[in-house]
Amino acid sequence: MRPPFIIIGMHRSGTSILTKVLEKSGIFMGVVKDHNYEAMHFLSINQQVLWKSGADWHKPKVPEKLHWHEIPASELFREHFRLNGRLAQWRQALRHEKWGWKDPRNTFTLDMWLAKFPGAKVIHLLRNEDDVVASLQKRNEVNGEVFAPELKDPAYCHQLCQDYVQQGRSYAPKLGDHYLELEYEKLRAQDPASIKALEKFTGLALKANFKKYLR
Repeated sequence: MRPPFIIIGMHRSGTSILTKVLEKSGIFMGVVKDHNYEAMHFLSINQQVLWKSGADWHKPKVPEKLHWHEIPASELFREHFRLNGRLAQWRQALRHEKWGWKDPRNTFTLDMWLAKFPGAKVIHLLRNEDDVVASLQKRNEVNGEVFAPELKDPAYCHQLCQDYVQQGRSYAPKLGDHYLELEYEKLRAQDPASIKALEKFTGLALKANFKKYLR
């Protein structure tokens, strides 16, 4: 089992399109994903851990270790690929496929995942704070989407963004060259230096898929 790629960053920061590009380029992001390209089993575990800690995605905090989920890494890996039976597991082991997942909640639960998957590589995506707040508030008014009354307050949203950014950046010293910080706007503009850095980090050719999916 390869160490995974874990994508962190504030909600509405462009992590969905980044995840799509990575998956189309060769990093498997899960059999069952929601419309935001989030692997449902990892999302569910993140949410449960936050709830146990008295937190939520819009009221986040780093969970104490006593609230961490105890599912073994091997079982999470099998669920990610839906590997039923030893033959399927053996075939997957031979492929040695790159894999990972995206969920903004990872930003606060990352220590739990790093304990389960030593050697994981973390991609932290940032986006202009004003644009994130505008997108967050717009989504908050859409029927069928998540809703939180606190998000009606722009000041609350700005602070939430800053909390996510600060927490995401706090992992950089610990992770060293297993941490990569990128800006959504530069990826959107297909900045050569940003794409080259991500290609080096992932070991994948990404330029063509950025051009295809970031129109």
